[in-house]
Amino acid sequence: MTADRASVSIVAPVFNESRTLPEFIRRIAAVCDTLAARYTFEILVVDDGSTDDSLQVATRLMTHEPRMRVIELRRNFGQTAALQAGLAAAAGDIIISMDSDLQHFPEDIPQFLSTLEQGYDLVCGWRHERKEGIIRRWPSRAANLIIKKVCGLKIHDFGTTFRCYRRDLVSHIRLLGEQHRLVPALAELVGARVTEIPIRNIERPVGTSNYGLGRTVNVALDILFLYFSRRYFNRPLKAFGKIAMAMFAAGGVISAVLLVYAYSTGTPTVREHSGWFVLAMLLFIAGLQILLTGILAEIIVRIYYRLGDADGYVIRRTWERGD
Repeated sequence: MTADRASVSIVAPVFNESRTLPEFIRRIAAVCDTLAARYTFEILVVDDGSTDDSLQVATRLMTHEPRMRVIELRRNFGQTAALQAGLAAAAGDIIISMDSDLQHFPEDIPQFLSTLEQGYDLVCGWRHERKEGIIRRWPSRAANLIIKKVCGLKIHDFGTTFRCYRRDLVSHIRLLGEQHRLVPALAELVGARVTEIPIRNIERPVGTSNYGLGRTVNVALDILFLYFSRRYFNRPLKAFGKIAMAMFAAGGVISAVLLVYAYSTGTPTVREHSGWFVLAMLLFIAGLQILLTGILAEIIVRIYYRLGDADGYVIRRTWERGD
C-alpha cells in the first residue's frame, strides 16, 4: 500500500473452477497492470472446498502472480460464506467481488472504480443483457422486482456478485446463509449510497451452473427475512403484536357471533357449533403464544444492542473543526 495510490482487493470465490482459473487470473492481472499508476492490487482467491484441482491450480498460479493470495476453506460452505471469508480477509481500501467462471468480465473493473470515485459506497453490476436460459432469467427477474419493492432501491440486478465496495461499508455488512444476493439491500439498510452499472454477461464457457429452480424457495425466504429485518429488526414486538392482535380480533368476532346467536335463538351454540367455538379458542391461544414470542424477541433484541457491539445506527464520518 502506498500513500498516493488506493489499494484494491479483488475477491473471487472458487468452487471447481480449475479450467477457468488460469484465464481468469491472466485477465485480472492484465487489468491490474493497466491501472497500476493509480491503484495497488491484491487478488484473493477463496477455494470453497473444491473437489477438483482448483486449489492446486490456484497455488501454482501464485508463483507467477505475486499479487495473489489463496484462502482455503475446510469444506464447501457455499458462495455466501466464501464471499464473506474473502471480504473479511481483504486489506484494500476498495474491494471488488466477482465470480471466477468467466461470466464476469475483468475488463469491466475500471468502470466500477471510476463510478465508485463519484461518491458511492457500493457499485453493483447490472446484467442488462443476460445470456442464460429462460429458466434462470425469469425467476431472477421476479426476485429482483420483489426485492426492489421491499427495499426501495432503484437498481435492476440484485443477484450478481460483481460489485465494488468501500472498505468502511464492508465492515458494517455480515453475510450469512445465502444473503450474497441481498448485499445491495443490506447496504441500503446502513445508509450506503448504492448505484449500478451495466456489465457484460455470457453463458459459462466451461462447466455447468450450480444454480437451479430449487433455489427459488431459498430466495423467497431471504426476501421474507429482508422484509422483517428492514421494518422490525429492532422492534420485533410490533410484528408479532400485529399478528397476535389479528388473531385475537378474529377469535373475538367468532365468539361474539356465537354469543349473540345463542342469546337470540336460545340455541346451545357450544354444542351445536362446536367447530366454530374450538376455532375461536385456538385463535385466542395462538394469539397469546405469538404475543409472548414477540415479547421474548423484544427482550433478546434489547440484550443484543446493550451487551453486544451493535448499535441502532451507523456513523458514516465524524467531522472535526477545520475539516
